[in-house]
Amino acid sequence: MRKPFTVLTLLLTVKALLYFYRPGGLLAYLIPSICWVLVALAVLWACGLRKLLSYTNKTLTIIALLAALFQIALLVDAGLLTKFGKSPVSFTPTAIALNTLMISTSLIGVELSRAYILRTYGRGRPLPVIVLTALLYSPTPAMIAMLIPPIDPLSTVKFLGSTFLTELAKNILASYLALLAGPIASLAYTAPLKTFQWYSPILPDLPWGFESLIGVIAPTISLVAIDYATPATTLRRAGINVKPKWRSEDSITPVLTVLGILLTVWFSTGLLGVFPTVVLSESMRPTIEVGDLLILVKTPVERIKPGDIIQYATLDGMVVHRVVEIRDDGKLITKGDACNTPDPEPVHPLNVRGKLVAVIPKLGWASIYVKEAIGTLWSLITTNNLTLYGTVSAATATAALAFYKTRRGRRWKRRRWAR
Repeated sequence: MRKPFTVLTLLLTVKALLYFYRPGGLLAYLIPSICWVLVALAVLWACGLRKLLSYTNKTLTIIALLAALFQIALLVDAGLLTKFGKSPVSFTPTAIALNTLMISTSLIGVELSRAYILRTYGRGRPLPVIVLTALLYSPTPAMIAMLIPPIDPLSTVKFLGSTFLTELAKNILASYLALLAGPIASLAYTAPLKTFQWYSPILPDLPWGFESLIGVIAPTISLVAIDYATPATTLRRAGINVKPKWRSEDSITPVLTVLGILLTVWFSTGLLGVFPTVVLSESMRPTIEVGDLLILVKTPVERIKPGDIIQYATLDGMVVHRVVEIRDDGKLITKGDACNTPDPEPVHPLNVRGKLVAVIPKLGWASIYVKEAIGTLWSLITTNNLTLYGTVSAATATAALAFYKTRRGRRWKRRRWAR
């Protein structure tokens, strides 16, 4: 185990050096390139290129390339829905040459070392090794540095969503590919993504929520597809124990559940640029009735025109009214369709939350009823001591009964097997 330990030590040293030492100028390109060349040479010294390429799978390599193109296509489609921006990368001949040197050496060093680590330590325990390897190649130190000590919560959440989670998801997929089909397969996935990021003159300028959603969902879908496309013999050769239930239809249920929860949370919080709201007043009748579910989209104020229905913030909460006039200073005059006069206070552009794009009649009543039921129950519990004590006693008795049954069941099983 001397060679694997040497390679792992060198890799950790390189990761620490590149994180803590960040020179400027030409050294910013040369030092990472030299470090990753050393890592690649160490891997070749430890096992040889022929051994690393001996388990290359052409089918999985093609699927990995399609997974990268699928993720790029999602980013481009999202850019068409939002907007594009100019790439911050310089495209002078010197900059292109230096970027190519740095990117190519890092891709080769990362994927060779990734495949070597997974093939050395991953047999028999692939899941923890895949996760640890993905954390190793993700910006984990930067994430820890933002949490200890904690800094601006919004910046931490943005970094977690748009950078750390997306890189972690990408590295989990790349590590799985490297374990199954070697460094060529993982390169087929990571290289197109790097090429698009560094060599495209325009890039999708996405909200961080939208960016993190695509960065997590696309690798997850590809991971499920690769898992289903991989023959059982390939999995066994990689040291993965194949069980029939893993390959059944039930194996996709947890993935779909997680994706559903993620989409629901991000949709309801507006991180995708689209969010719902429920109507509680009659000020927009007959266009909008109480209990209707509204779908709103975040829209620049410059795109709002008279006649649009918008949601905006006031001291009393959120209001959904129609724009009837836009003043020269940019403030909006609004009015409810059921009102005879415009609202007394003009709406500042910064207070506009979104523009109405769809109305789903009556669907919001479910949310209203649930909130009223929870509010009534909470009020009953907190204002009546007898109800409070009864609720706590009932919950305690239920928990004790469940614990007792569980213990009794375990004892019965032990007595049965002891006979």
